[in-house]
Amino acid sequence: MLITEPVVQAKTAAIGFWFSVGSRYEKKGEYGITHFTEHMIFKGTSSLTSHDISSEFDKIGGYINAFTEREDVCVYCTVPSDSSNYSNQNNIEKALSIMCDMAENSTFDKDEMEKERAVIQNEIVAVDDDAEEAALDEVAGAVWPKQSISRKIGGSVKDVDAITRKAICAWYEKWFAKGELVVCAAGRFNEKKIIELLEKLPLHLEPKKYPLEKHFESGNVKFHKGASTVTAKFKQGQYFVLYPFATPVSEKDYYAMSVFNAVAGDSMCSRLFESLREKSGLCYNVYSFFTFYEDACAWCAYATSEKAKVKKVMNLLFDEIKNLKSNYPTESEIEIAKQHLVGEETISSENMEYRMKRLARNFQMGLTLANTEEVSACIQKVTKQDIIHVIDMLLVEKNQAYLIYGPKILKMKENKK
Repeated sequence: MLITEPVVQAKTAAIGFWFSVGSRYEKKGEYGITHFTEHMIFKGTSSLTSHDISSEFDKIGGYINAFTEREDVCVYCTVPSDSSNYSNQNNIEKALSIMCDMAENSTFDKDEMEKERAVIQNEIVAVDDDAEEAALDEVAGAVWPKQSISRKIGGSVKDVDAITRKAICAWYEKWFAKGELVVCAAGRFNEKKIIELLEKLPLHLEPKKYPLEKHFESGNVKFHKGASTVTAKFKQGQYFVLYPFATPVSEKDYYAMSVFNAVAGDSMCSRLFESLREKSGLCYNVYSFFTFYEDACAWCAYATSEKAKVKKVMNLLFDEIKNLKSNYPTESEIEIAKQHLVGEETISSENMEYRMKRLARNFQMGLTLANTEEVSACIQKVTKQDIIHVIDMLLVEKNQAYLIYGPKILKMKENKK
């Protein structure tokens, strides 16, 4: 499937290959294999070495990258469009040809695989050494314990050590070369040329059309409420308060959730930022965010501080969250939040990579494939009643979960790691 957003005034184009596979798809003995496979498709094809792939993108002044998540893998590039002749865009054709080769003809050289195994294991250790990254993995494990949705994307060092070349080749063949594939492109390009190149790829499975079609059975994900504390080597404490939200999320609720989140913690004049940082001076980092999966959604309020301030920070977090429900956002707060989001959307629209990723995310969530102006219009249409509906559905105290991660906190139940 090809999804495009032409931007005729752009000077670049971004293309993403989105494969429907991630750490959620892995079973025992396979943990980390998707991420390993994503790394290896950069290590050479039947016609290109890893150096060839890198140097070809350098030659055209573009870049190629990839990431693995729990439900998908994206291999993407951004390249300059050939401004001299719109009908003969050699940069884009060259980039797309290489990406097609990587998606069809990766060879998984044994020596390259062993070198990359060490690189990935080093990456896993680096993530464990990053306080916020490590904490986010713990949060997922706390609210979705012992479930595929909370599995670490890269696996463990031990998991990666056990992955064989034979297993990776089979995984690549099933999920990358012949699995579901959505190609998204945004910017200045010749769509006819893109179609011609993509048609040379082997036949892939038709992507599921969410929410009518799903990869995972509804109702299998269980949100674990209540308190957790995890002791870690880091000096700063990190605090997470979470609430689940029912899926699938409607388009109306999605935009209302975005405005609510901006009021709550995703802007410099949000309630959490104003209270915990500006007025109280308790922390440097404080914000909120939604995380979406095919069959699960949660909102999280986050803050970090030194150990001595944990009680004050947690009490203020709880107070401000309660206040969001007892003292609904005002029309003024809502208007500021909407203008903030519209401004962010306008600024981001200059970035073709952002537009490409937005196409993919909207498709995956079953939302309208809206352009910048349409997204801004949807944000502007959000009413106070829409936000009250989201708050009443979301901020249900009996569903609340929270986690404290960092230095040992006394007089609290502790799950040592």
